[in-house]
Amino acid sequence: MNEDLEQIGIDAVDRFLETWNSRDPKRWAGSLNFPHVRPSPLGEVNLASTAADYIADVDFQKVIDTGWDHSEWDYKQVLHVSPSKIHVVGQWGRYNTAGERILTTPVVYICTCDDGFWGIQSRFGADYVDEDTDTTELMTRGLNLIQDFANQHNAGKDDVCAEMLNYPHFVIGAGDLAMAEVPEDFTVGDFSMRLDSLQALQTGQHSINAAVEITVSDSDGSRGLQGVVHINNRDGHLGIQAWSFLDPNEESD
Repeated sequence: MNEDLEQIGIDAVDRFLETWNSRDPKRWAGSLNFPHVRPSPLGEVNLASTAADYIADVDFQKVIDTGWDHSEWDYKQVLHVSPSKIHVVGQWGRYNTAGERILTTPVVYICTCDDGFWGIQSRFGADYVDEDTDTTELMTRGLNLIQDFANQHNAGKDDVCAEMLNYPHFVIGAGDLAMAEVPEDFTVGDFSMRLDSLQALQTGQHSINAAVEITVSDSDGSRGLQGVVHINNRDGHLGIQAWSFLDPNEESD
C-alpha cells in the first residue's frame, strides 16, 4: 500500500474528528467534500449538496445537551488507496466531562481528492453493538446479498438487482455522487463482475459495512477494483444503500 496515500487518508479522518471537537460548524464542514452523504441504518439519509447546506443543518447544542464533551478514536485503519479516493474504517466514541463514554459509532469513511483537496465525501455509519451481541445472522445475510447481487447483475436482471437496494441509493464518486431515488432509476451496467474477496468490516443489529474486491470485465478488458458496501435494514427490508469503488492501479495526474 502506498504509504503517502495511507497517511493522507489518516490525516483526512483526523481532521474530521478534530474539527468536530472544535464545535465550529464551518470548520467541521471544511473537512468534507461535497456533495456529501451519510447513509446509516437509522433516521433520514443526510445529503448536503454544498458546505452551506451542511452548515445550516449542524446543531452542536443538541449534542452538547446529551452530555458530550469531546470525541476520540477507538481505532482507524486505511483499507484501500488510489490517487483520487481512499477508504478508511474507524470507530469513535463520545465522552462527557467525566471521561465516561456516552456513545460509540463504527463508520467507513470515503476520502476523496476534489480539486486538490482531500476531504470526506461520505460516511457509511453502522450501529454499534457490544462484544456479547451475536451478529452472525445479519452478517451472513448481508454478505450473501452482495454475492446474489453480483450474480443477478451478471444475468442482466435490472429489476431483481433494483429490489436488492435501499433508497435513496448512492454510488460515491470523487467529487460527485450518483443517486437512484426509486427502483425505476436503477440499471445495471454493461459489464460483468466477479467477486474475488468479501469481508464484513462492521456489523450491528441493523447494518453491515463490508469490504470487497472485484474484477470488472467489459469490451475494453478487465480490471480489479476495491470497494466498500453499506447494507442496512430499513422498514424491514435488508438492502444495499451505498457503495464506493476505487482502482488501486489508477495513475496519478
